[in-house]
Amino acid sequence: MIIIDVRTKEEYEMNHINNAMHHDVVDIMQGVFPAINKDEEITLYCGSGSRSKIAKMILEEVGFKRITDAGSISNLK
Repeated sequence: MIIIDVRTKEEYEMNHINNAMHHDVVDIMQGVFPAINKDEEITLYCGSGSRSKIAKMILEEVGFKRITDAGSISNLK
């Protein structure tokens, strides 16, 4: 499973889940997607759950198939 933090780079650098990769939701909204296989199991999180919800919706629209929205970072800690 791949864990993706969709918060800003600054937020990610201050605190993130171990082994989580960073990919800002703004990049996803602009059509820049993570360089991973669309069949990979992915878990998304952000600060409150709003950005991860948006990221999940967009990634599903472009063909990512196995996405879980974990919501806020505190849900994964």
